Amino acid sequence: MLNLDLLLKRNEVCLVGRAPHRGGLHETGLYVRDTRFLSSWSVTFKNEPLMGLDLQVPNAHSAVITSTNPPLRHLDLGVEPQTILVRQAVRVDTEVVVTFTVQNFGSFDLDGELLIDLAADFRDMFDIRGMPPRERPRPVPAILSDTGVTLAARSTDRVSIETELTVSTDWVRITPHPPSPESSGATLVVDLDLPRQGTTSFELRISPKPFGDPLEAPSIESRSSDFTPRVGVQSPSEQFDTFIAQCDADLAMLQTTFPDGNIPAAGIPWYIAPFGRDSLIVGLQTMHAYPDRVAATLRTLAALQATEEDPWREAQPGKILHEMRYGDMARTGQIPHTPYYGSIDSTPLFVMTFAQHYLWHRDDRLFDELIDNVRRALDWIETYGDLDGDGLIEFTGVQKDRAHIAQQGWKDSGDSLHFADGREVDGPIALVEVQGYVYAAYRWLSEALRLRGDAAWADELVGKAEAVRELVEQQFWMEDAGFYAQGLDGSKRQIDAISSNPGHLLFCGLPRDERAARLAARLAEPDLNTGWGIRTLSSDMATYNPMSYHNGSIWPHDFSLTMAGLRDYGHNDLARELAMALLTLASTSPNLRIAELYCGFSPMSDVPTPVAYPVSCIPQAWAAGAGLLATRTLLGLKPLPAERQLAADPDLPAQWSSLSMTGLNVFGEFVDVSVERCGDGYDVRITPGHD
Repeated sequence: MLNLDLLLKRNEVCLVGRAPHRGGLHETGLYVRDTRFLSSWSVTFKNEPLMGLDLQVPNAHSAVITSTNPPLRHLDLGVEPQTILVRQAVRVDTEVVVTFTVQNFGSFDLDGELLIDLAADFRDMFDIRGMPPRERPRPVPAILSDTGVTLAARSTDRVSIETELTVSTDWVRITPHPPSPESSGATLVVDLDLPRQGTTSFELRISPKPFGDPLEAPSIESRSSDFTPRVGVQSPSEQFDTFIAQCDADLAMLQTTFPDGNIPAAGIPWYIAPFGRDSLIVGLQTMHAYPDRVAATLRTLAALQATEEDPWREAQPGKILHEMRYGDMARTGQIPHTPYYGSIDSTPLFVMTFAQHYLWHRDDRLFDELIDNVRRALDWIETYGDLDGDGLIEFTGVQKDRAHIAQQGWKDSGDSLHFADGREVDGPIALVEVQGYVYAAYRWLSEALRLRGDAAWADELVGKAEAVRELVEQQFWMEDAGFYAQGLDGSKRQIDAISSNPGHLLFCGLPRDERAARLAARLAEPDLNTGWGIRTLSSDMATYNPMSYHNGSIWPHDFSLTMAGLRDYGHNDLARELAMALLTLASTSPNLRIAELYCGFSPMSDVPTPVAYPVSCIPQAWAAGAGLLATRTLLGLKPLPAERQLAADPDLPAQWSSLSMTGLNVFGEFVDVSVERCGDGYDVRITPGHD
């Protein structure tokens, strides 16, 4: 059953299936807190696999799988082909509940064994991703009980981790698998004795028992505010409306209550964990709709903010985490993710998101609660973040081992940074977009402080923002290219590769208008703009590879920030094009679900549609967030914090006559926005909404 394209998630519990045509099955399983609690799940009749007829997934946490016995294969076994119906109704919450229904549509009475084989290897997610541990958890023989069987293992820190299997009836026999060093398993034996048109059913509960706090279902209050999609969009394009609805549903699915707080998981299957950078960018993308989720993210990251130096975890006082993990390899110190702080941009993004939350919502309670964390984050930027005292923040660019990250910006793969001619870059490295984040952190926080009546601190931050702006304009601008360098190396030489990174400066509001115009024009050139989005690296660069992770691929979240920034600077045509490019990318999926990234090919006769990246996470939180940001960009939504009002300045695709968005939440009130073309302009209506 796990050999299906299946994805179900409810809070911390995630069930992932992959069909063979997706390039392998190694990531399939049932996951909780970075541990695989079920690695194998198959259903056979008379030792023959069933044939899948249908898979329906009505929501993010339930599915119905319909199967039958295949044609011809069972003739010699005394069973007519395609006469046995096996339906598995799957529901995911703090456990997985499967209701099996078996029906005989044959001409004769049916007898035989239906076998349900289940096994758990209890491997760590990092192990599954290709980082072998010093030692794996040791499975122990399955333990029978009156109501079922427990699959178990002893972790390397001598903690018992278990998957409890419970059946609802005593006529299902359970046979433990022989002891194995790879997994603990058992077979459920269902003796079928069904007359023609006869039906039988039973229920199987699969209950993971992870290390730490027991799993708990979200409260009614948190379900309504954090785990329920609420945004509605109506446009002349039904496809666009469905795309945004899928983005909204994916964001609700990824919202997760971890032991350390409520925060969006970055993506499935590999990143069901608290992240700094990813979660904060999601907050910036969805600030107009889900302030409660953004506030929960800020609180969680503030609670995990570093308070001391720890070289193993790359922690320094005031720093915001990169990634938190809970599995065996983290608990036993094989990886530094407890949490790991190897990110150069999470800390300024924390300040940016905090400031934007106040500018959109005027939440004085949250401001007062977290302002000390913001002060500590600013202290980190100005002390630990600035390695050489030049006013820019840098990272060393040195990788200690596979568990640590060398490239600590958002393009964090080891080969993501080169000069235009392909030469490698020596650190320390100052990335251009990170300086933009620092500028925006100062500038946006100054606006929030002015509203709070702290003019002195606001003026101080404006001065710091302008100092960062001048450094970027002087040291990163490449006049001949009409573009900003991707970064500066350890000798303060411009890393002259033409990349997507400078587009983030537009989102931050750093470039002055003339340079913003030249930047926009350069981003529109075909070596960067594929028509399906902005490449991470120009196709003219020596290390360009459209099938790489960061050297020419297309990342929806990446160009969504550029899109919003272009609109802020009045470059509406390209902003609108990029908003619609998100829909084009999503159209490669039958349910219009947008993926983490795509190959960076351009449209041509033999490549008529976007090409999927082979191991892309789908869904991915900041990719889904790009859809909500696109709608905000088309509507031109901006907060007016002094007046506590929402403004709209729409710019729609030429073929669209209208666009509406419901379920927005600004300044403590729900509002709906609708716009219609009216001559050369738009009729804008902002009305009270409801939760």
